[in-house]
Amino acid sequence: MKTNEQVKLLLKLHELESDGNGTDKSKAFRRIERNLDPSILRQYQKLKQRKGTGVAVLKDHVCSGCKMVYPESHEMLRYKNFVHSCEYCGRLLVVTEKSA
Repeated sequence: MKTNEQVKLLLKLHELESDGNGTDKSKAFRRIERNLDPSILRQYQKLKQRKGTGVAVLKDHVCSGCKMVYPESHEMLRYKNFVHSCEYCGRLLVVTEKSA
């Protein structure tokens, strides 16, 4: 599966994790998890168990998981629509075109 598709799936997981309502989301989680690359899924599950959320999004140079700021010159910002790991909290970090 292409990286761009993995990024879209992780963004959907992030939205589900961030959604504060009490609806049962387990079916949606399972549907998305079935389509994730196995290595990304393992990493996601470990992070979710340890930290409560497994995915973070970089927005305005800030990790949504730990709130650490990445400088504009950071190399990671050059690779849009790619799955990274936050250097500070370790969550799967999605950098999109809107991140910077």
